[in-house]
Amino acid sequence: MGKLARQNAKGTATATLLAEGKKLGEFSGKDLTVNNVANRALTLRTSGTGSLFYFWEMEGISAGGQIREEDSYLRVRRQYLNRAGQPIGNTFRQNDLVVVKITLQAPDAAGDIPNVAITDLLPAGLEIENPRIGAIRDITWATDAAQPDYLDLRDDRINLFTTATAEPKSFYYVARAVSKGTFRLGPVSADAMYNAEYHSYNGSGMVRVR
Repeated sequence: MGKLARQNAKGTATATLLAEGKKLGEFSGKDLTVNNVANRALTLRTSGTGSLFYFWEMEGISAGGQIREEDSYLRVRRQYLNRAGQPIGNTFRQNDLVVVKITLQAPDAAGDIPNVAITDLLPAGLEIENPRIGAIRDITWATDAAQPDYLDLRDDRINLFTTATAEPKSFYYVARAVSKGTFRLGPVSADAMYNAEYHSYNGSGMVRVR
């Protein structure tokens, strides 16, 4: 990398990004962010001297609401439970306390899979009450609760980092139903951070808060 940087230190290479022949933006050394490029033919035109190395990253939401669900060496599942540990489906009453159970397993792998990131996106009607199941009074039945290597808590999601094994691991957190309505539910996902072939996506649908 150092040799490449020295070779291109005097380079003047720039680039123009076009979509179906129309200019979207120019790259001159800083990150370039553009919108609305889905299903459009993109062209990158370079000018100047030296070498230009690039990559792009795209993100967005499916316009049709269809989400791919599959298991590839990993298996992750999400279940909603009441305070007694009983399954309650995807319909809650406003102010209900909902225990979210996430189970991860690597049944088809040759061994343990380290550095697995689990992401659970909350539907709009729920808010995380407490990510530490052991801190909630009366919820003593979750004796199989595993501890993640790292926990990242956001307003709209919870991220867990762990090692997947042939034996299932269960993680719990508590959410509260705060807003009435019908909300879209994204899948819970598990991805090996250094091998995209190992992944699992499951459980998209709808939730209802009455």
